[in-house]
Amino acid sequence: MENEIIIPVEDQQIESLDTIEGRKRKAKGKAKESPSIILKENASLDDVKLGSVFQDKNAMIRYFCLAAIKEHFEFYVKRSSNTRYSLVCADEKCGWTVRGSRIKKSTLFKIVKFQRAHECSVDIRKLHQRQATSNVIRDYMIDNLRDIATEVKPKFVISEMKRAHGIDVGYGKAWHAIQKGLSLLRGTTEQNYEQMASYLYMIEQKNPGSYTNIQRDAENRFVYMFFMYGASISGWKYCRPLIVVDGTFLKNKYRGVLLVVVTKDANNQIFPIAYGVADSENNESYEWYFRELKKGIGIRKDLIFLSDRHKAIANGIANIFPECYHGICIYHLEKNLKQRRVRNTVLSLFKSAARVYLQSEFDDFMFQIAAVDKKTFNYLMEEPPGRWARSHCPRRRYDMLTTNIVESMNNVLRRARELPLLTMMDFIQEKLQS
Repeated sequence: MENEIIIPVEDQQIESLDTIEGRKRKAKGKAKESPSIILKENASLDDVKLGSVFQDKNAMIRYFCLAAIKEHFEFYVKRSSNTRYSLVCADEKCGWTVRGSRIKKSTLFKIVKFQRAHECSVDIRKLHQRQATSNVIRDYMIDNLRDIATEVKPKFVISEMKRAHGIDVGYGKAWHAIQKGLSLLRGTTEQNYEQMASYLYMIEQKNPGSYTNIQRDAENRFVYMFFMYGASISGWKYCRPLIVVDGTFLKNKYRGVLLVVVTKDANNQIFPIAYGVADSENNESYEWYFRELKKGIGIRKDLIFLSDRHKAIANGIANIFPECYHGICIYHLEKNLKQRRVRNTVLSLFKSAARVYLQSEFDDFMFQIAAVDKKTFNYLMEEPPGRWARSHCPRRRYDMLTTNIVESMNNVLRRARELPLLTMMDFIQEKLQS
């Protein structure tokens, strides 16, 4: 072919058909990868594609555990290291598999292999899902645990997992899931005690005029705690000079008691004054508590304390506030009479005697009690009438013959008493501000 023109071409410019096809396959593979958007743990299984990214390895683990529960399948970990995480279906004949790899030196994990289709039989699926660990159940139930007013019990977790996913969860696993969730939201009890001093310091910094204190033993272990907000200190001087005291049990891990003092303002509304935490209601704890209370509010003229008949309270008031008068709650005295099986007619006479204003009327009612039940009369007179009868009280009780106002405060804090200390204190602060 004499007329054919041959054009020389450099060797490096020549590409074989196999090379071109290889580039096309590589480009096609990249096109299948999803954009590098970090997936959330509650994302749908359909959102996972080749190239999907998780915040870290733990996020990837939790995601596929939740996905396995929702989609009713099980998997085994084929390989797990700091840089790789591979899963395969529990059925050896099934081709479902996923592999994640860490992106360079970051904590991000990227899906580099994902076979979505399941070929396993439904016969291998069990009601006791192996991926339903206490940590996974915790993550699933975490939103139900956020509200302090709602108590989540293991029975609710068991029924919820059965209803939502059709799997059986044991009582112990459900309980551990709840405890782990509460620790995640509110911190452990030990962490709360460790941070107590810092928390009290911040109360004084963020609430000017507040007074707090914490008592430790020789080994630097927690013993007592006291806190009183600046608003309570400044408002106390405008309230009635009557303080109602009570202690209520805490129900957290290390128990103890919450000590509370309240009063009434000029508008006849309950006015909280101070709070404290101690190991129990004993002479030492109440003396320390009243000593801190005295530092916070000082002494007012004609001040009177009101409480139940707890001896530790009486001893603490006598030692720290000797110039103040101490009255007792007639409701608690009435309960003591009921325990002694006193007749209703005598109980009615007792309540009338306690509430009248004139001593002559008091004497009339007590004379009737003596005529009907001499033993009850003697029992009542063992306690000086000035401590429980309005007509004999040397100071004004402002129509407060019971400790109902502090019992009302204890009722408000009923659920909070089950919380770790710092969460309980947050709850108290929210109530004071609401």
